[in-house]
Amino acid sequence: MNFSPEIFIEICSFLPPGDLFTLSQVCRKFRGYLCAPNSFVTQQIWKESRLNFMPKEDMPPPEGMSEEKYAELLMTERGCQICKRTKECKIYWEFAIRCCKECHSNKTVSRIRLIDIECPSEFVDIMPYTHTGFIICNKYYWIEQLDSTYSQYYGLSKKKKEIWLNNKKQIFDSIMNYVNKRELREIEEREKLNDYFYFYHPPHLFHTCCDLHYSLLNLRIQTPTRPSRPSRSPLPPLSRFFVKKIKDMTPSAIPKFLQCHIQRLENVSHQSSSNASIRLNSVNNFLENSNEQKRDNFIKTKKKKDKRELNNKFNKFSMKVKGKNSKNKFAHKYG
Repeated sequence: MNFSPEIFIEICSFLPPGDLFTLSQVCRKFRGYLCAPNSFVTQQIWKESRLNFMPKEDMPPPEGMSEEKYAELLMTERGCQICKRTKECKIYWEFAIRCCKECHSNKTVSRIRLIDIECPSEFVDIMPYTHTGFIICNKYYWIEQLDSTYSQYYGLSKKKKEIWLNNKKQIFDSIMNYVNKRELREIEEREKLNDYFYFYHPPHLFHTCCDLHYSLLNLRIQTPTRPSRPSRSPLPPLSRFFVKKIKDMTPSAIPKFLQCHIQRLENVSHQSSSNASIRLNSVNNFLENSNEQKRDNFIKTKKKKDKRELNNKFNKFSMKVKGKNSKNKFAHKYG
């Protein structure tokens, strides 16, 4: 089937997003036309299809998300993107994923759990999260997202880490602002249905309660009864802390877990060897400095001794000369 791209674009303008996905799987040529995130024409095809067949979804996609990915998330009738079984699912814009409640529970970890493993708060604060509850709020983070981001964070120097955190904070703010806009839209829709609970409890109030709850929690945790050593950041990957037994893991996740475990052991071995070499170098430097200091002290002492002996000799010579001069003076005076 050979026809120009213009005709293909014209055909696509009459198709809903679901049919576009089906068409993109027909052949490589069609996939090249429809799966090009950097192509303006491709993005326009998906955008027009969304606006024509999903008129309620007139909000633009989140920053950095393609129109194709956006349309895929909006098709909730396709069900969970993870288990592929459950039809009842929700779009979690914080993680850019559409999944069911069970998969969300399996794929996320609470902030309290991250505090327990002493995960750096500066890292946790720049990670997108979902929240549940109102009076007692719980924040949940996507484990795979934590792993990939923490591996970048852990290997950075202090100076680069500060720049990296600032950039991630901007991305975090952009994501959470978009989530707030989405929640506000849901509130407007619920207001039309006279859902007073959502009317009197806007989303920013949920986030405020969450922040207050965890501020109190951190205050309680950070008030030790006795002085303790400063905690060290855990080694990546973080997911190793959240799996109790290998048999509880899915078969596809076991090789990745073992690879991460081997990498962790290599990191520990490398770190211990590097620490040993650092200690050895410090001992050698101490010995060298000590020898240099002894040599300098010996030279200084010898110089002082030589100077003192020279002064003594000079003083003796001066006394002798002075004595002779006084004798000659008296002999000349009294004849």
